[in-house]
Amino acid sequence: MTLRSDDSTRRALLKRASLFSLASATAAAGAGLGLSLPARAKDTPPGGTPAGVSPGASKGPAPAAGPTRSQGGSPEVSQGVWRDQTRLRDIPWRLRLPEGDRPVALVVFSHGLGGSLDGGTEWGQAWAEAGIATLHLQHAGSDRAIWREGLQAVKAAASVEQLVDRGHDVQFAVEQLLKRQKDAATPWARVKVDALGMSGHSFGAQTTLAVAGRDYQLRSAPDLSESHFKAFAAFSPSAGHFPGGIKGITRPMLCLTGSLDGNPIGQERDGQYRRVVYDTLPAGAKAMLWLEGADHMSFGGGGEAGAGFAQRLLGRRREGPPEKLAPHHEALIKAVSTDWWRWRLLGDEAAIARLKTLKGLASGDEWLQG
Repeated sequence: MTLRSDDSTRRALLKRASLFSLASATAAAGAGLGLSLPARAKDTPPGGTPAGVSPGASKGPAPAAGPTRSQGGSPEVSQGVWRDQTRLRDIPWRLRLPEGDRPVALVVFSHGLGGSLDGGTEWGQAWAEAGIATLHLQHAGSDRAIWREGLQAVKAAASVEQLVDRGHDVQFAVEQLLKRQKDAATPWARVKVDALGMSGHSFGAQTTLAVAGRDYQLRSAPDLSESHFKAFAAFSPSAGHFPGGIKGITRPMLCLTGSLDGNPIGQERDGQYRRVVYDTLPAGAKAMLWLEGADHMSFGGGGEAGAGFAQRLLGRRREGPPEKLAPHHEALIKAVSTDWWRWRLLGDEAAIARLKTLKGLASGDEWLQG
């Protein structure tokens, strides 16, 4: 079914029915989704105002002239706000293009709960240096604006309703990307439309699983999948109480997690429950990087402190190993994820060889392919 009906009343009723059905089937604290849908938080601008975007931009479509642009740097960074008129929803975006004018693969990145366009910045920069562009999206309703109303508002934002909105944000972004790629006079023309990937951290990883084709096994569930992506990478993913639908994901999926990768707003204090995603995925095109001593913040890619805020609000202190081992974790995450994209999106034989005999693992680290 689709939620994109021209009849706004009918669309709202269909969405409500779908959400309640989906919520009953996917509820899990580990997945960050509630058994019932909480009341929507007060409307706020999408994460405040993204850096580099004028305050008025978040209240309407981006100007026809498009993005603000940082010149002279490498990579080239541009950003703006798209307006989905069907849903009356603004979607801030940030495009990071590698230096030069050659065609490039591109990865869409979805931030974690309470995050922003800054989420995954370290990973995006590493990928750009390796010749892979990134398109970071910001999701109103589950972005940094939710911190204004405290921890309860943050927990309420971890809902099925927000997951559905995020999935449609990604679908709309791909539509915009494909449309703009046809214009040779824009930076979008460099994007190889047959070399697109999708990634995200935490709630962004849930978004990634949904877009990859997670089967919610309900006729009324909205279709959040996007067929244009060739491969995926989920940072701190989780399966929830009903992992069976993950078996429907057949395209390549990289999972990245670690021993201290607990749920910042839940009861899970280590990352063992996150291994279920890799274990449940069908054999043939999956991989997992497990890092000993890595916590939830280790996989965020810098730029957003959502997990740290949550831990402090709950009276939890960050343990020592993640900070002590941060350089090791960061280097390995960058190396593995970059080679994953170069393999799966570009068919790079050297990247394939490096991943077959991965070097640099420390005691307790694991690299699995199956």
